[in-house]
Amino acid sequence: MLNMPAGQIFALSKGIGDLSPATRREVERAYIDTLAVLCAGWNEPVTRALRQTYPHVRAPWEAVSPSDAETTALTWGTAAHALDYDDVHMTSVTHPSAVLVPAIEAVARLVPGTGGRKAGAFAVGLAVNVGLGNAMGFAHYEKGWHATSTIGAVAAGAAIAHLLDLDERAFRSSLAVAAAQSGGLQRNFGTMIKPLQAGLAAQAGIRAAHLARSGLEGPGDVFTGNNGFLAVFEGPPDTRLELDIEAAVAGLSRKLFACCYMAHRPVAAAIRLHEAGASDLLADQDTGVEVEVPPGCLKALTVDIPAIGSEAKFSGKYTVAHALSTGRLGLSAFVPESVASPEFAGIARRVVLRETSTAGEAGVGIDRGSVTVSLVRGGSVAARISIEAYPGSPAAPITDAALEAKLSDCIAMGAPHEKDLAARFRSMAKQFARNA
Repeated sequence: MLNMPAGQIFALSKGIGDLSPATRREVERAYIDTLAVLCAGWNEPVTRALRQTYPHVRAPWEAVSPSDAETTALTWGTAAHALDYDDVHMTSVTHPSAVLVPAIEAVARLVPGTGGRKAGAFAVGLAVNVGLGNAMGFAHYEKGWHATSTIGAVAAGAAIAHLLDLDERAFRSSLAVAAAQSGGLQRNFGTMIKPLQAGLAAQAGIRAAHLARSGLEGPGDVFTGNNGFLAVFEGPPDTRLELDIEAAVAGLSRKLFACCYMAHRPVAAAIRLHEAGASDLLADQDTGVEVEVPPGCLKALTVDIPAIGSEAKFSGKYTVAHALSTGRLGLSAFVPESVASPEFAGIARRVVLRETSTAGEAGVGIDRGSVTVSLVRGGSVAARISIEAYPGSPAAPITDAALEAKLSDCIAMGAPHEKDLAARFRSMAKQFARNA
């Protein structure tokens, strides 16, 4: 059974060895990016609700060991996804690190001797996340599942099983228990429940590994058969997974804007139009804004004109309008004053979004084709920019300077009075990414 998914994942865990320097560097960047956005989301309403419910949970930068790994990971994972600013894997359409980093960090702080296994746990969990996402295809996401939490629960179960060095029986059972908790709906996008679903996936992975370690048993391979995980969630019922740690880690995209990733190419094009001076054309109320994207690339942009910040993150019209007007889309774009601005709302009402085959052939996933933003006046195109690569993606990776700027911006929002927090985050990231 080692040639089927559960056996493949166990074999990957046992044979992982030391990570290469390049992979460890990317793991370190994933950790610091996740800690940054977790910090920025620490005082968001959804996180405050969890902190009120679980008052024993402290911030990960506080020198206090968690008293309970599950509720700690739930809170940390929710905070990390609260602003939709955490990293993305495009072909699986997931936010892996917001699930994996909180789960691994919460358990490692409570279980002695696991510190040297954190990087390996992250690598295993990420490879599982990507392998399952690729096997299930875009059909899973198109069905309305929140893949971050459906796939993420199982990926976290694999990561914590590796962290705890479970034997084969317990490892397979950890995957089965995690799959039993897998869920999450796109209907919740634009509300507090979306980030909660990431936290629930982190919590589910920990619970799965702990129960399996205590003797709870499930099927030997929860993924196979017509009633197994893959078939139920729109994938092929019996297939081998492609589990490639190096490719999975190298395939992460880090966000430059705190909104739905499907808006990032339109936003980047709008910023370039602003930098070229084209935004001056918006003074003419007859100037319209046309945004063309490949088929399927508006699916998550479900909000027309937003009323609150969480809705604005899923409004293609608002994000493009703000970027055109200001030349940026930072965290401040989603505070109440910005979302309520008549200026941005007025421009947003002039934005037309449409999917068109000319922007890219119909295909799988969101990383294809190109996005075009045009300013149109009197039936003629006055200015136009097209973009192919997602900003922050492997094709246009985030620079060290941009990551540092993001870290500073996040700390200023979430913990402005903490001293030397950026340096502490860097030190924590190096510890997380070290080999055993």
